[in-house]
Amino acid sequence: MAVVKAGAYGHGLETISRVLESCDIAFLGVANIGEARRIRNAGVQTPIYLLGATWEQEREEIVARGITPCISTLVEAKSFHDIAKRRGVRLVVHLAVDTGMGRGGFLPQELAANLIEIHKLDALEIEGIASHLSSSDEDEAFTLEQIANFNRIVEDLGGPEKFKWRHLSNSGGILGYTDHYCNLVRPGLMIYGISPISGFQEKLRTVMSLKSRVTLARTVPAGHSISYGRTYVTTQPTRIATIGIGYGDGYPRHVSGKNAEVWIRGKRHPIIGRVTMDQIIVRLPDDSDVECGDEVELFGANISANEVAQLADTIVWELFTGITPRVERLYI
Repeated sequence: MAVVKAGAYGHGLETISRVLESCDIAFLGVANIGEARRIRNAGVQTPIYLLGATWEQEREEIVARGITPCISTLVEAKSFHDIAKRRGVRLVVHLAVDTGMGRGGFLPQELAANLIEIHKLDALEIEGIASHLSSSDEDEAFTLEQIANFNRIVEDLGGPEKFKWRHLSNSGGILGYTDHYCNLVRPGLMIYGISPISGFQEKLRTVMSLKSRVTLARTVPAGHSISYGRTYVTTQPTRIATIGIGYGDGYPRHVSGKNAEVWIRGKRHPIIGRVTMDQIIVRLPDDSDVECGDEVELFGANISANEVAQLADTIVWELFTGITPRVERLYI
């Protein structure tokens, strides 16, 4: 199951979904019916799985479009059953189990009793069972506990053969752990070329490069302030370049003053002053040949997205999904 929620992690929902459809995957994983609708309207026919709980008013469309929801409560199950019954269809669903994420799913001690009632709902077909790892990139002991608990739940409910699909692992789980009870995995970040666990990045290739261009290159005198707040003041005549990108495009303001760099003409150049909404400023060597129109890499093959995220005190997930709609996506 390829996770394409949040605009395919900022990469472009429709285009990425079309590419993944050609890879013959089992599911596309989305956060809500709006994302599912966009995928279907783009002509993609791969089965779609809703990764979270749903609002009552969304369920009619979910059933009508044949989207596969996860079920976290008996109330949810009965609601989907009633809609499917009225429409004369059988809706495929997966059971969600909360083994420690806390966002949703049946609590393990409540699942067996609820499952007895769900089996009475003849307009529902239980195709799968799922949980989610909360700390696969941070806490090995708890991750192993979650895996063991999930396996025990599957066994208590009759064993793996009772469910067509059993799924638990996100990218961190895929890279760092094995679970023989599962036959479906949900890669998200790693699809886009970033490993959430150290030691695996060399196996992946980053998909997205964020680029802009130099809009102005010039020399300013000593004592000249740079950007808002005058956090940087030159101590000598300084060659600088203005670049047409800022936090309005999703490049994080929080890298300001933290020695962040960009890549121009085969070299790193430091950002000086604060990142503004539409522009940033970098310091150039005195003999620099950088000129207006030069391509600038903010992250990509030469400046890693992980590096930028760390400087911004955030995670790559937020960095990717924060790239705003005004940034043109070019697909190669």
